[in-house]
Amino acid sequence: MRRYMVRRLGHSVFIVLGLMGLLFFGINILGDPVELLLDDDASQEAIDAIRHKLELDRPLIVRFVDFYWDMSRGDFGKSIALRVDAKDMILDRLPNTALLAIVAWVVGMLGIPMGMLAARRPRGVVDRIVNVTSFATISIPQFWLALMLIMVISVHWGMLPTSGFNGLGPEGWRYMILPVISLCPVVMARNAQITRATMIEEIGKQYVVTARAKGLAENVVLYVHVLKNASISIVTMMGDELAGFMNGSTVVEVIYGWPGLGLLLVQAIGGRDLPMVTAAVFVISLMVITINLAVDLIYTWLDPRISYK
Repeated sequence: MRRYMVRRLGHSVFIVLGLMGLLFFGINILGDPVELLLDDDASQEAIDAIRHKLELDRPLIVRFVDFYWDMSRGDFGKSIALRVDAKDMILDRLPNTALLAIVAWVVGMLGIPMGMLAARRPRGVVDRIVNVTSFATISIPQFWLALMLIMVISVHWGMLPTSGFNGLGPEGWRYMILPVISLCPVVMARNAQITRATMIEEIGKQYVVTARAKGLAENVVLYVHVLKNASISIVTMMGDELAGFMNGSTVVEVIYGWPGLGLLLVQAIGGRDLPMVTAAVFVISLMVITINLAVDLIYTWLDPRISYK
């Protein structure tokens, strides 16, 4: 197990380094960073001045080595638009995205008991309702749902603010409700579908017949034995959803003006703020890899038969 985790950490480091290398070459080879920063009618003198100021007039290989050296020290430079350290700005926005992601993810876990109820009576009334509801929910565009919530709940009824942010304290919950409602339905529906499908598959296996023949209560069979064996797929889905949230729920953050990583990344791309984009991609990739490693560890706890070699 320990050797497996060491290998996984090593692979993760290479993945991050490879991703950042692709980002470097994408910025410096597929396009000229200076041309991205200046208007089309900029003079050659202005272009040369910016190129010298940003040290882009040095050889590519030198900049490539310095890029990795600075990244190893957590130095991504200063934001071009905000004139502050890019890493500090990313770390300042990270708690906002993390809180929104965790709350929406926890609410989305309500889909698991929904899927469990549906699996008890396949093709029954509850199963049909859960199926229809979950498929309909997944089909709803996230941006459309967010706009409808603003129009109905905020504008028409005046119950909640249309957008904004009031910190992470007790006063900030009113600004979080609509973003969470916009994010969690899709997660809830996916959790319900994967729980239902995996539990129905497990119910058809021989060990369930044996457990019932021994006289175990139906709830014990379903919610102890079946659910535990079906948890591998459920945990995989939950980890994937959380990683997606931690990437920055871009659409929702932009619509509601939630100051998280998603909104910051969109603003950085729109403002051609390359240090901010680089720092954001680096932090997001670390979070995704950490979540995937945690999911791997949970696998062994759920099923001791899993052996990492």
